[in-house]
Amino acid sequence: MKISQHEQRDILIYAFRYALGRKTYAPSTVADIIIDNWDDLSDGDKQLYKREILQCPNLGMDFDKDNWMRIVDLK
Repeated sequence: MKISQHEQRDILIYAFRYALGRKTYAPSTVADIIIDNWDDLSDGDKQLYKREILQCPNLGMDFDKDNWMRIVDLK
C-alpha cells in the first residue's frame, strides 16, 4: 500500500483532531509524531495545530495539556 504525502498529511490532521482533548494514550502518541515531523510540516499546518490547541476548551489530563503545549511552543 502506498500513501501519498497529501494523504499522510490528512491522516495526521485527523489523528490530531481525534486525540485533542482525549484522556487516552493517543494524545502523547500524536503529539510526539507531530513534534518529530515538525520541520517537514507546512507553515499552514503548523499554524493549524497551534490554533486548534489554543482554541480547545479541554486539552485532557494535565500531562496531555503539557504535550500539546510543547507543540504550541515550537518555532
